[in-house]
Parts: sequence; structure tokens; C-alpha cells
Amino acid sequence: MAVTTTRREPTLERLRLPVGEALVFVDLASGDLITTGLRCCLVQRGGGRLLGRSVFTPSGLHVWPDLPERWRQPQEVACADVLVRDELQRFQPLSLPWPLPARPVGQILSDRVVGGMRMMRVGLLSAPTRRPPPGVCSVYGLLTWQANGEPAIWARVCLIDGEGRVHEGASDAEGRLALHVPPLRPGSVGAAALQVFADPALEASSMGLGAPDVLAFADQPVVLALADVQQQAAYMPGVLAAHEPLILASQGLPPAHRELRLEPR
Repeated sequence: MAVTTTRREPTLERLRLPVGEALVFVDLASGDLITTGLRCCLVQRGGGRLLGRSVFTPSGLHVWPDLPERWRQPQEVACADVLVRDELQRFQPLSLPWPLPARPVGQILSDRVVGGMRMMRVGLLSAPTRRPPPGVCSVYGLLTWQANGEPAIWARVCLIDGEGRVHEGASDAEGRLALHVPPLRPGSVGAAALQVFADPALEASSMGLGAPDVLAFADQPVVLALADVQQQAAYMPGVLAAHEPLILASQGLPPAHRELRLEPR
């Protein structure tokens, strides 16, 4: 069952935000630290008022040092969101509740306290507009619902390759998926399995920010990716290859509709 986030409409007097929090972002496709192009805005829930933009430090941290003192103390209930966007269109957008979650979950990979500052490491997923990094195996798809043909927005996709490695991706606001996977070692058999997690309710809950909530995104239920729209067999990926993209698509659709159809389980 998807996480339901209760959104309050606090007054500015009730809103308290910690500035001892810092975010560092990692490319989940490569593991590299992301040091360019990201914009992090802190927005108040229940109206979207901009509270501040992050400052990017030389060490790669996003912090909010200029928040007024009255907003520095944390609240038990999240009263704001950090909206993360990539101005270079390499990564999917994401929203994080603020104050930040107490422990790592989903794309929040780890956290630690250094010198009184809590640093949280967050992984970002590739956007379909991203240029593939050199030497990777690329996987693309258009994810749609079998019932009505509508895009499956913000679906979470896990591809388990022939070496047992798990690679995560996400569809965007139009259902488009792009996944870039490190090349397999010689002798590996290619992709082994595909898992898709999706919830139509996530689209409605993310409309205000235009980005999925990190907690709700991670908690979506598993759905069935169809091998054929006329049957209930599960879709099995093809072989990964660095020289040719792998397109995920269900059989039984017109040639102009190369889509991976999904059904609830």
C-alpha cells in the first residue's frame, strides 16, 4: 500500500525548519557525485511559498544557511518539501519532506552527522532526456496501463541483470523510462528479471510539485508487466548489449505503439 502523506497548512509562526541539514546527490547509474546543474528549492506545504534555495558548497553539499532563526527548529510533522530538479535534464525530479526523514529509505541512501550537521546522501535516477554515458547498456520504454492505455507516471523499475546486480529507474510524468546499466562481464547471460512498482495515486499526490515524494515513490505496490497484452504472462527482458538499446515492450500492440503494459496484481 502506498504511503499517504498528510499535508497541513501551517502558518509561518508555526513553521520551523532546521538549517543543520545538508543534502549530497549521487548519480545512481554511475555512483558519481553530482556537482553541476541541480536546483533545490524549499517550498512550504499548502500553498507552495518559496522559503529558500539551497547554497551549493565546494564540498558538494546543498545547505540552507540563510533561513531565518525562527524556522531552524524541526517540527514532528513535515511542513515543507525540498524540490530537486536538474536544469541539465539528466535526472528525474524528486521531492523530499522537510524536516528530512529520520532514517534512510528508498533513494535516501545514507546519512551521518559531521560537526553538528546531518548530511543525507540521495541518489537520483536517469531522465529519458539524458544522453547515455559512454560504454553503458541502455534500456528504454514507455510504461502504460493495460486498462486504459494511460501513462504509468513515476513508476519504479528494477532490472536485475545476469550478474545479479539490481539497477533502478523510473518513468517520468509521461510514462517514459530510461535506464543506463554498466556493461556485463564476458560470459554473462544478460538481463534476468524485471520488477515494476506503480500506483496511479502517486500522480495525483505529486501534481502540486511536479515531482514524486521520495517516501511514496519507494512504497508503491508491485504490478504485473505484461509480455503480451492478450495474456497474463510476465514480461521478461531481452539481452543487454552496449551497442544496441534494449526496448521494453509488450507483444500484441500495433507497431506504432511500442509500450510496456502494466496491470495491478
